[in-house]
Amino acid sequence: MALLRLKLTRARLYGICALLFGGFAVLLWQLTQQYVVFAGYAALVLLLWLSLRGYLRQLDTEVMALNLQADSLRDQSFNFSANRAVLRELTPLADALNQMSAELAQQRATLYQRELLLDTVLQTNPSALVLTDEQGRVLFSNPAARHLLSGGRRFDGSYFAEVLADWPELQQACLSGSQGLIHAGDAQNVWHLSVSPFRLNQREHWLYQLKPMTLEFKLEEIKAWKKLIRVIGHELNNSLAPMSSLAFSGARLLQKPALSADDQTQLAQMFAVIGERAAQLNQFLQAYLNFAKLPPPQPAPVQFSSLINSLQNQYEFELVGDLPQQSWLIDQAQLTQLLLNVLKNAQEAGASSNGTTVCFRESPQQLVLEVQDDAGGLSDEVLQFALVPFYTTKPQGSGIGLTLCRDIMASHGGNLELFNQPPGLLVRLIFPRSPADTTFKPAIV
Repeated sequence: MALLRLKLTRARLYGICALLFGGFAVLLWQLTQQYVVFAGYAALVLLLWLSLRGYLRQLDTEVMALNLQADSLRDQSFNFSANRAVLRELTPLADALNQMSAELAQQRATLYQRELLLDTVLQTNPSALVLTDEQGRVLFSNPAARHLLSGGRRFDGSYFAEVLADWPELQQACLSGSQGLIHAGDAQNVWHLSVSPFRLNQREHWLYQLKPMTLEFKLEEIKAWKKLIRVIGHELNNSLAPMSSLAFSGARLLQKPALSADDQTQLAQMFAVIGERAAQLNQFLQAYLNFAKLPPPQPAPVQFSSLINSLQNQYEFELVGDLPQQSWLIDQAQLTQLLLNVLKNAQEAGASSNGTTVCFRESPQQLVLEVQDDAGGLSDEVLQFALVPFYTTKPQGSGIGLTLCRDIMASHGGNLELFNQPPGLLVRLIFPRSPADTTFKPAIV
C-alpha cells in the first residue's frame, strides 16, 4: 500500500487557512443572518405583546365599568350607567344596557302605578275579598272583609274555615262551592257570594268575594212593589169603574115599577158585561198568584212524546227533527206550562197554524229547545223589555208570562233567550245536563 505524502508548503498552508477562514466566515454570516431574523421576530412578538397587553387593560377597564352597571341592574337601580370616558370598544354594548335600563325603569314605573291602582281598588272595594291557598289558609283580606268577618281585626294566616265559625250559612256556602245570593248573619242581610279558583306559582288558590246586596235589594223591592201596585191598580180600575157604572144603571132600571122587554134585555146585557169583567179580573189576579206560588222544580225523566201530544192538543205547531234520545231530568209540569205560554204568545202575535215549529237539539252537556214562529218578530224596544216583570203590550196582558218562563228556566239552572229571526220570533230554551255539574269544591279546611 502506497502512502501519499503531502508536503505542506507555506503557500499551501496559507491556502488551507484561507479556505477554512472563508468557510468560517460563510458559516458566521449565515448564523448572524439567522440571529438577525430571530431578533426581528422577537422584537415583533414583543411589540405585539405590549400592544395586546394595553388593549386587554383597556378592555378590562371597560368590562369593569359595564359590570358595575350590570350590578346596579341586578339591584334594580336603573339610574346608574357606565362611565362613557373609559368606553371605546364596548360602547355599543353600553348603549344597549342603557336602553334596557330605560325600558326597565319605565316598566317598573308602569307596574308600580298598576300595583298602586290595584291596591287602592282592593282596599276601598266595598265587597269583602279573601284570598286563600290550597290548604284554605288566608293569604290576603281587604278592610271590608276584616270589618265584616272579624270586627276589623286582621286574620291573614288563619284558616278560612275558622274565621267563618260564627257564620254557618256562609261557611256552608263556601264549603259546598255554591255561588249566588245568600243570607249571612242577620236574615235581613243579603249577600252575593262568588268563588273564583286560579293557579298561582303552580299552586291552587281561591278568591272569595262577598258583595253586600241588602240596600240594593231593598231599593229594588220598593220599586217592584210600587210598580206592582200601579199595575194592579190600573187593572182594578179598568174593571171596577165600568162595573160600578153598570151596577148603577142596573139599579136605576130596577126602580121602575114594570120592566119592559127592552129593559130586561138591557139589564141582562149589563149583568153579562159585569160577569165578563169580573172573570177577566179574576184571571188577572190568578195569574199573579200562580207567578208568586211557583214551587221548586221536581226533576224527573221527561216523557217527550207525551209532552208533545199534550201541547198539540191545545196549539198547532210542527215538530222539526227527532225527539231527544237521552234522559233529561226536568220538571215536566213546569216545562209544559212554559211551552204553553210560548205557544200562546206566538198564536196571539198572529202566527199561522203551520208557521210555528218546535225543534230539539241535544248534546252530552245540554238540551236546547227552540220555538220559531212566523208572526214577524218584536220591535227593538219590546224585545229589550220582554222579560221585565209586568211589562206588556197586550190590552188584556198581565206582563208575567215570559217572566214566569224565565223563572222556570232559572230554577232549572238554564237560560231563556229571545231573538228576532225571520219570519218571526225565536225562543231558545237551554237546559244543562245538571246544575250540580257547574259547582266545585274549594278547600277551606
